[in-house]
Amino acid sequence: MSEAVTPWDDAFTHILWRAQNAVHRKVQSKLDDSGVTATQLGLAVHLDELGPLSAADLSRGFHIAPQSVGTALNRLEKLDWVRRTPHPVYRRVVLYELTSTGQAGVAYGRQTMADVNDSVTSGLTSAEVAQLIRLLCTVTGQADSLAS
Repeated sequence: MSEAVTPWDDAFTHILWRAQNAVHRKVQSKLDDSGVTATQLGLAVHLDELGPLSAADLSRGFHIAPQSVGTALNRLEKLDWVRRTPHPVYRRVVLYELTSTGQAGVAYGRQTMADVNDSVTSGLTSAEVAQLIRLLCTVTGQADSLAS
């Protein structure tokens, strides 16, 4: 007995990919004025929340390729959002910390992301948004466990 094959355009992975691309386009168009990408903003937000971190810490902790983290941090440094500082114990390790410009950029970015969030979820109830978040977290966890 053969199972029916879901058409490509109706498959969960395709719908999720389309949704991710649509949201990413919306986010990036709103971030263009700040001169940063969503990845760069995300790293700056993590530095704001967690304090100074190395590029390796950011790469491991947030599942971003080391090369991408390095490129993003270099861009943030050129924009004066972050500065390099030596690790207080391991002098060969470079830490990145936010500057006052970076803190202002993070505040702008947080508001921008909140506005985009409100915009893209405006057709859902708060219960539906909460359910969707839970389900996507489950999918993310499952995908991460399969990748390990």
